[in-house]
Amino acid sequence: MSLLIQEQVVSFFIMFFCGAGIAMLRKLFKSYQSEFNPSGIIAAVQEILFWIISALITSAFLYYASYGAVTLHGVAAFTLGAFLWYNIRKSR
Repeated sequence: MSLLIQEQVVSFFIMFFCGAGIAMLRKLFKSYQSEFNPSGIIAAVQEILFWIISALITSAFLYYASYGAVTLHGVAAFTLGAFLWYNIRKSR
């Protein structure tokens, strides 16, 4: 296997687990909000903070995976990780 393919496979798995991690954090955040039921303004601020933190985490993973380059296999891996996490957790 060539070095390029090895790097792309590693990048794929890094972004896959990033997508699954963000989906997991989103589920935890939603369960927190349903448990404590914050008011409208507080819930909006929490949503904004969640997406800012998620963007920072994703950009850190993206930098680690491919030095910040947004690639097709990186986006596909992130989407697949998030999609599989939601579907696996939904069946339980």
